[in-house]
Amino acid sequence: MVKNILFVCKHNIFRSRAAEEFFKKFNKNKKYRARSAGMMKWHKRDLDKDRGYAAEKKVAKEFGINLKVESKSLDSAVLKKTDIIVITADDVPASMFKENLFKMKLIVWKIRDVKVGDKNKEEIARKILRDIEIKVGKFVRDLK
Repeated sequence: MVKNILFVCKHNIFRSRAAEEFFKKFNKNKKYRARSAGMMKWHKRDLDKDRGYAAEKKVAKEFGINLKVESKSLDSAVLKKTDIIVITADDVPASMFKENLFKMKLIVWKIRDVKVGDKNKEEIARKILRDIEIKVGKFVRDLK
């Protein structure tokens, strides 16, 4: 039986999406499948208008990750199919999953996001991606 892993962050535009892509890259065990979602859907028009996204996309390409523009939001249908949820964000409280009606395992990685006022967004995005890459690599090894 395949176990489903869900990586979650606030908007599903960078951290959870990167974790999903790293997982797919590292995982050779067909017993596990990964997806990602955000607590809130974020549309391309909002990305361009509100916070930009160029640094994250550029750095993700350096890591061999192609971030799609359209984010996916979390819903009960996705949660019902999830065995392990990994919160990849420092701005998504684990208490949101405290009741855990679906009896999934919960893992929390408190990874910061690139913020609007940050200087040198590319350097920050690189550090975030290295951190996610290391955490996902360890996570995949621990699944065996």
